[in-house]
Amino acid sequence: MNQALGKFPAAVDADIEDVRFALSVWSGVSDPAEPKNKRGMRTRQHLLDAGTRALIRHGYVDCAVEDVLQEADVSRGTFYAHFKSKKALFAAIIERSIASRLTSTDVSEMDVPLIRDRIEASVRKFLDSFHQTLGLSLVIEQVAHHDESFRRVRLLIRDSFARRIAKGIRRQQAQGSADPEVDPAEAALAIVSMMSYYAQTELGWRGRQPSEEMVDLLTRFWVKGISLREDAPVRGQDAGTGRTQTAAQGQGSGASSTAAE
Repeated sequence: MNQALGKFPAAVDADIEDVRFALSVWSGVSDPAEPKNKRGMRTRQHLLDAGTRALIRHGYVDCAVEDVLQEADVSRGTFYAHFKSKKALFAAIIERSIASRLTSTDVSEMDVPLIRDRIEASVRKFLDSFHQTLGLSLVIEQVAHHDESFRRVRLLIRDSFARRIAKGIRRQQAQGSADPEVDPAEAALAIVSMMSYYAQTELGWRGRQPSEEMVDLLTRFWVKGISLREDAPVRGQDAGTGRTQTAAQGQGSGASSTAAE
């Protein structure tokens, strides 16, 4: 392990603020300018939407600012009034996407009797969310492979999701519902890696649709991996999928779309 990235369990102690900071370092924009009026806000959102489409169409490496200008039908001056570079635009797109996915996969309000039911619901929401934002998810993976400096951002995105799962596993262990010998942070990272890579290859590369068979398979691996009792009841926030500070922060960010993981 690269010690600079932190030792478990600190590796899964990331939240949306850590992702934002890492994105600011990567993009070179520490204090992005916020629109001062509604028209500016609409223009910024339009650029984010158009930029997302352009990046998905061309890929990050081959997408130029000119491609975004054509997609958005705006002038170069309008673009640079909101974003100093393609990196800055991509960072803003990711921030919006991740904050939204953290809330779209929240199942804390779901009224189900068993922890397993919440895990199943969380897996289903994850696959649906990944599929809905498939193009952007694949672009994020492309950048992580192409740009070594972006990999820390990618790891923090993964860790922000693993954080919720690790907290749930710790609660389940304390309640006697899960194997106390399992390291919660390691297990959470393994679960997130399993789901994200499965989604990337099967939904992304192979072009399959999310199915109940996929949900059942991934749920089984999650439950068996931590030796969760099949009859373990929900008690307050369980399953690593309940509302956390991270999710609440994401919901308050004004995001409108993805996860990725």
